[in-house]
Amino acid sequence: MKHRLFSVILALSLTACASGPTAFGPAQNYDDIGFRQTQIQNDRFRVSYTAANDIEAQDFALLRAAQITLDKGYSHFEVITGHMSGNLPRSGIGSSVGVGFGNGGYRHGGTSVGVNVGVNDIVRTLEGNRVTNSIEIKLLPTKGTNVNVYEAQSLVDSIRPQVFSGP
Repeated sequence: MKHRLFSVILALSLTACASGPTAFGPAQNYDDIGFRQTQIQNDRFRVSYTAANDIEAQDFALLRAAQITLDKGYSHFEVITGHMSGNLPRSGIGSSVGVGFGNGGYRHGGTSVGVNVGVNDIVRTLEGNRVTNSIEIKLLPTKGTNVNVYEAQSLVDSIRPQVFSGP
């Protein structure tokens, strides 16, 4: 029984470390992986992307911003504000293993192994990591002089999600 429990916990921890790339597409629900967007003004949008890690969240938020820019007939966009949030793991599942040797009482030379796993670590492993990058953008017809301005077509050409399911 103890060996099975330990095997299950070990398998869960390895599964948490082996997560693959995030699929690109719209989020179906609030906590789901994917993008969300809100138009603030004719040329201003709030775009967020929730992914399994911070790099994908950042890249895919920029990719979605670039797609919106091109769809609206603009060539560039400026990132006005940005914020990253989420539940990145400290180091996957936190666990501790202890080995003890009995010498008296009810134990006569036996060994025991204990494994402790926090409830939050199990929930995070089962649900997966979630990181959200939220940016506010302003659409621009030309590059301008600000350093936070991106060319939309260049981003679309360079950021390639593994799976694309259009908006």
